[in-house]
Amino acid sequence: MKPHRSASPALATARTRLVFGVLAFFACLAILAIKLVDLGTLNRDNPPPVEKADFGHPVKRGDIVDRNGRLLATSIVSRALVAWPPQIDDVEAAAAQLSGALPWLSFEEARQRLSLKQGFVFVARRLTPRDQKAVLDLGLPGVGLQAEDLRIYPYGQLAAHVVGRTEPSDVGPVGNAGAEQRFNAILADPTQSVQLSIDIRVQHVIREELARAVEYYSAIGGAGLAVDIRTGEVLAMVSLPDFDPNRQAKMDETQANRASLLVAEMGSTFKLLTLATALDRGISRLTSRFDATAPIKAFGHTIGDYRGQKRVLSAAEVVVHSSNIGAARIAEKIGAKAFKEALDGLGLLSRPALELPEVGHPIVPRTWRPLTTMTVGFGHGLSVSPLQTASAIGTLANDGVAVPVTMLRRAAPPPTRRVFSSDTSDKMRWMMRQVVLRGSGSRADSAEYPVGGKTGTAEKVVNGRYDRSKRLSSFVGVFPINAPRYAVFVMLDEPKGRKETHHFATAAWNAVPVAGAVIPRIGSMLGVPAAGPDSDAWLRRIVPDRLLSRLFKDEEA
Repeated sequence: MKPHRSASPALATARTRLVFGVLAFFACLAILAIKLVDLGTLNRDNPPPVEKADFGHPVKRGDIVDRNGRLLATSIVSRALVAWPPQIDDVEAAAAQLSGALPWLSFEEARQRLSLKQGFVFVARRLTPRDQKAVLDLGLPGVGLQAEDLRIYPYGQLAAHVVGRTEPSDVGPVGNAGAEQRFNAILADPTQSVQLSIDIRVQHVIREELARAVEYYSAIGGAGLAVDIRTGEVLAMVSLPDFDPNRQAKMDETQANRASLLVAEMGSTFKLLTLATALDRGISRLTSRFDATAPIKAFGHTIGDYRGQKRVLSAAEVVVHSSNIGAARIAEKIGAKAFKEALDGLGLLSRPALELPEVGHPIVPRTWRPLTTMTVGFGHGLSVSPLQTASAIGTLANDGVAVPVTMLRRAAPPPTRRVFSSDTSDKMRWMMRQVVLRGSGSRADSAEYPVGGKTGTAEKVVNGRYDRSKRLSSFVGVFPINAPRYAVFVMLDEPKGRKETHHFATAAWNAVPVAGAVIPRIGSMLGVPAAGPDSDAWLRRIVPDRLLSRLFKDEEA
């Protein structure tokens, strides 16, 4: 019997290769399975770095433009700094490198974000191209860039309170103030846009002049408005201090919209409304006389005048000399019921239906006692917004017809309602012109565009009491007053007196000159024809010269 012989070397080699081949096959299957699990689970928290992503990322929000189509807000594709914390071995070192590459990113902020126990985190947003290159040059494991929608405001803080701002969210930028918030549902569709009523040129002029005055008079803030009184379109709305929506800074209470959200007692501007109501209801004439020789003592309170005339005044003089005593006596004759009806018709007793979220509710007295009626007659006891005031005075000049204000460019004639007669409107335009020609509004006048208006200086209420050291100074004017088209409102919050103003801080010295600087600049922008040599001829049609001596003491022979 032949001895058993072992397998040949060739066969052994073949068997060995087969075993290793099978093992390699199953190893590949295992690796593939692991990768599939990884793609199905881990990658939900680990999206690929943006440098490998699709740069055709769709923009997901519509534009906001001004009335002339100028771009106020738009969206572009930006890059965010993102991280996958589980993939970062040395958080301290990574945070140090990132803060070194991005000077505006603090080490502590970077370390805090990278230390989060999450699979994926945003470290910083809105990276510039230079920032993006700096991050990529670091080549840090677990750190990358991701595409996101970025909201851009080309005019920065110029129209911040109107346009508003957005904040990042999982679905892209979401409006949280101004038009961005009010029209968020429309703007969420990138094929849609919103055209506002404002004219960014007019906005610039008012902001520039108002900012100059806020600084010059050391005020804590201010507000400015321009309104087309025929259409109700708000052409400019400025509030200071403002903010830059591009920086996403958190707003504080000092940056609230003083033009539409703030409600306060508007002071003597209300005297125009008081006289208009009395004229319209046949309670008074311009020649009617009211005793202002001494303060009124009524119901435990004293009503006095600031630099009063201390004599009997005509109704016209009550407004020109801004007599609280005279206005209180006119309001007393009107009575609470009729006065409330007129103020309600002017939209002063309810919240305006404006297309902004930042709109204040007027503070209306719960009960209208006789004293309430008297004080409201000179602008105390009822708190409204600057926008409401501008709209109400605009109604006086607009043939007595009220037009609802809007932040959108109108495509069709607006709804209107008559509040005062045409005759009353003519007399009140005459009255407003007299305030500029004879009274506290003289510094608002313009050779090109005749102005009519009224000043108001009101003490602010602090801890339930009037504080004489804290005032709101305002002026509301209409131009051209001979053919009314635009209302301009200027307010300074707590302005201080200066040597040049003889240390006075009333509206005639600070708010009125701002309007005087604004009106000639925006008049030409808006295409208003310059006035002719006899632009005040219409005044004699309303009140003949022969009657002036019955209205004003300084006209007496």
